[in-house]
Amino acid sequence: MQLLHENIASRLFSPKLWRGFAGPTAFNANGSVATGASGNPAFGFFDDFLSFNETTLVGPYANLKTAGCTISKVADTATRKGILSIVLDGDTDNDEAILKWGSTLSAPFLLANNDLVFECCLSLSSIAASKTDIAVGLGQADMITTDLLFTDADVLADKNFAGFVKLYAEAGVFDGAYKADGQTYQDGATKTKLNALATFTASSTTYIKLGMRYHAQPKSLEFYVNGSIPGGTTAPARLTASELDAATFPDDEFLAPIIGLKGGDTSSALNVQLDWWACAQYE
Repeated sequence: MQLLHENIASRLFSPKLWRGFAGPTAFNANGSVATGASGNPAFGFFDDFLSFNETTLVGPYANLKTAGCTISKVADTATRKGILSIVLDGDTDNDEAILKWGSTLSAPFLLANNDLVFECCLSLSSIAASKTDIAVGLGQADMITTDLLFTDADVLADKNFAGFVKLYAEAGVFDGAYKADGQTYQDGATKTKLNALATFTASSTTYIKLGMRYHAQPKSLEFYVNGSIPGGTTAPARLTASELDAATFPDDEFLAPIIGLKGGDTSSALNVQLDWWACAQYE
């Protein structure tokens, strides 16, 4: 597929975030090995959702859908080619729809010794507060199980996770967040620099890119929104080596790309459209 730089920088991946890696288009949805700009081999995947199998455990994905919820392809548009729709139908309390790259047990990425990059592009149909939880990023393999991404109390389950969350009480606002199992959950409430990194509108056509860049040396984790680090030079959304060395950071568990929605009451209908996502790590 031939891509112009302006298309890459807008609809597709963010060049600053992916600097040093092969562009995500070098990978395929099933995972593959490519060579980064530095010459180092990298493992990763890129999926533009030009095709998708809705059956769980078929192809490169596992998914969880409570009754009435769906994860399926929707029609392409003039500007978006390949769209996956993740829908809570809101017919019952605590609806869930979760998509995880890899099989139920697969989790190939570790936030420890090698650089990693993750990015996705999505839109939300609703930003109403006190309705739904949303998480996207890297999570422990068994978070594909009921109540193991978010609990019924609308908090992240006691699993390992790093990424972005829109919590139940928030109205379309995503914090940077992370948690190690058995440790205190960290987000914008505990670290101001991770607070309200991205604010969505209720629109099926307005997309925002959310990404992370893990640096092994010097150790840091940067959060990106539409290709830039929120907070500028004053309070950048960047975790330092001391924060990553703390027990609260999930650096000892293999993780997989995951996106999940959980509803609250029976009126919690939501459609998240995922245009594409990608993740890669040096080997």
